[in-house]
Amino acid sequence: MQDLLAESEFRRTHKHLELRFLKLKFADCPVSTTLGVLGKKWSLLILRDIAAYKVDRFNRLLESLPGIPSKVLATRLKELQQEGLIWPVENRRSHPMIVRWALTEKGMDAFTILMMIAAYGSKWNAHRVFDDKKPRKLCELFNEDAMKLIESFL
Repeated sequence: MQDLLAESEFRRTHKHLELRFLKLKFADCPVSTTLGVLGKKWSLLILRDIAAYKVDRFNRLLESLPGIPSKVLATRLKELQQEGLIWPVENRRSHPMIVRWALTEKGMDAFTILMMIAAYGSKWNAHRVFDDKKPRKLCELFNEDAMKLIESFL
């Protein structure tokens, strides 16, 4: 019961700070509470490949993510599903076993954030991202559907 009454560590350490961009104070940090599985290696790239490149099967994900061990991929897929970010749209257990993955609404919201990270990288790492080394704006990167998704999140 005392844990429920105690201040969160975040609130205790941040209560004296003046807000700069925020409109309200948080009981706990929304960034650290959200990271969870998204902060683990490979998670964002798995979401990227499922959403942006329509890579939706285990072996195709292994091919599209060079260096990911199959055990790690299996673990991340399970974690992403447990967090409600992906779900199996086809799960055939007979031979050959086929599982196809898709993003849930929560996963699409996470992908929207990933698109913003891509936009950041396309602006500040253009020398590595593009052959012509020219920075790109958000609207130059994504199609109309993606732009609507970003706008709906705001």
